[in-house]
Amino acid sequence: MTPNRRVLKVGTELISYEGYTTTHPYTFYGCERGIDKTTINAQPAGYMFGLLDVSEFGATSVYLDQYSSLQDEVADGIADLWDAGFEFFYFDGSEGVNPPFWYHVAGAQYRVFSKLQPEPIFAEGAAKTHFSWHMLTGGNAFDVFRPEKLKAETIRHPFREAPRMQDNFTRLNFGWLGYWLPGDETIGTQPDQLEFVTSKAAAWDCPVSIHADPATLVRHPRTADNFEVLRRWEEVRAQKWLTDANRQMLRDPEQEFILLLDEGSNFELVPCDRITNVAGDSTDVMAFVFERKSALYAVYWHISADRRLELPPQPEDLVVLESMG
Repeated sequence: MTPNRRVLKVGTELISYEGYTTTHPYTFYGCERGIDKTTINAQPAGYMFGLLDVSEFGATSVYLDQYSSLQDEVADGIADLWDAGFEFFYFDGSEGVNPPFWYHVAGAQYRVFSKLQPEPIFAEGAAKTHFSWHMLTGGNAFDVFRPEKLKAETIRHPFREAPRMQDNFTRLNFGWLGYWLPGDETIGTQPDQLEFVTSKAAAWDCPVSIHADPATLVRHPRTADNFEVLRRWEEVRAQKWLTDANRQMLRDPEQEFILLLDEGSNFELVPCDRITNVAGDSTDVMAFVFERKSALYAVYWHISADRRLELPPQPEDLVVLESMG
């Protein structure tokens, strides 16, 4: 009964309907015959018909029956386009197959992948099952979550899935991370959010991805800080800097971490905790505390502008640092 997905296939004909009855005589009502320029036909009594497998995107997207040759026909067309010089392939919507999914997700991908010459340097999929591991370098990214929910949804979805993907010789994409401008309705994308996601992803050696346009990046007042977070974590992954003990520590779903550059500009990983009552519970100021070398530190910033923050302690009690050095 989902809108735009109520389509019957009877022989050569597609018929849309408004609803159906659940008592005898069983009927479909509000029918429109011959939709999508299909051929209206007559069939004998008792003829088997069924629902057309329309995807969640509506009548313009129909799942292919993997027991037919349709997937191969589509693969041939894709292979002709691929020959133009592409190097990266993304299987979007590749969960859109009939069951059993453990078989057909990878099977549908393979029926396309096997015709791509030369093979893609990288390939990713909206869905990735066990037998996708030899084709896809990443997959199973979740759609964009709002900033206020990003940390919780990261733990709820990709964080829980990462160990399963590792058991399948592969990894998932801890994205897509949206890029939100701070404003009246949201605090926007902030460094601690990206630190949280990338640190949890690094625990399983998984990548992250940003879903944004250049104009938004330019307009966001914290883009330089946000991308410094990503730069550090990507550097850590590239250098294989994390130890097994680090990874185990990062797998704590409740604990947040900050990746510092110490006095010698070397990486240093420390746990941190958010302070929630800064500046009269202002939502414009973010602050976290951490301990290192027997001293207490606080890192803080305004989400969208330069502001003056009044601190109650005496000046001699504080040292303000731009960096550890």
